[in-house]
Amino acid sequence: MSQIINKCSTIVTGLQWGLLSLLLLIPAASNAADVDWVLAQDEDRIQLYTRPVDGSPFLEVKATALINAPISKVAITMGNGERCEEWRAMCKSSEILSTFSDTEQLVYLVLDMPWPATDRDMVIHSFARIDVAAMNVTVQLKSASSEHPEKDYVRASVNGRYKIQALSDEQVELTYIMHTDLGGDLSANVINSRLVPATYDDIKRLQVIAEK
Repeated sequence: MSQIINKCSTIVTGLQWGLLSLLLLIPAASNAADVDWVLAQDEDRIQLYTRPVDGSPFLEVKATALINAPISKVAITMGNGERCEEWRAMCKSSEILSTFSDTEQLVYLVLDMPWPATDRDMVIHSFARIDVAAMNVTVQLKSASSEHPEKDYVRASVNGRYKIQALSDEQVELTYIMHTDLGGDLSANVINSRLVPATYDDIKRLQVIAEK
């Protein structure tokens, strides 16, 4: 992860407006496939969208946000797999279980669920890619539940990705796409109703911290 931060600094130092091409770690859905995203909220430079996922009662959420800070600072604020509680309200704790390289690691998170729901945990395999020419960092997150034993929590799963794209030396665009299955017997209707406000609160908190 230190390499990611160092390369982010290189991106900021060598910023050239003519190099704003986009390279994603995993191919994004085409515009035609994205027509099912529904705009749910647009406020404070943050847009929230949702859409259904085949075979799951839980909605997928997408957030796009403008953050007035250098790409290196946004990457540092988002963290390297630890201290997720600094900007994610439901994150009780997080730790890196294994580091395979500077851009690939296994992360363990515990989610603080409101009473009377049982707290959740999840194991995430993260893959990062830095494109200095395109001035972006992209990270793919995939559940890896079998890589760590279940303990005192209900095991949740998550799949998603995010991209930090430098627009200038002092502004980035964050794209954050996430689908989480919290497992257990929680009502999907209740979870879905809280998905947009909860995601907005997290992204807003990230925005505020990064812009300090």
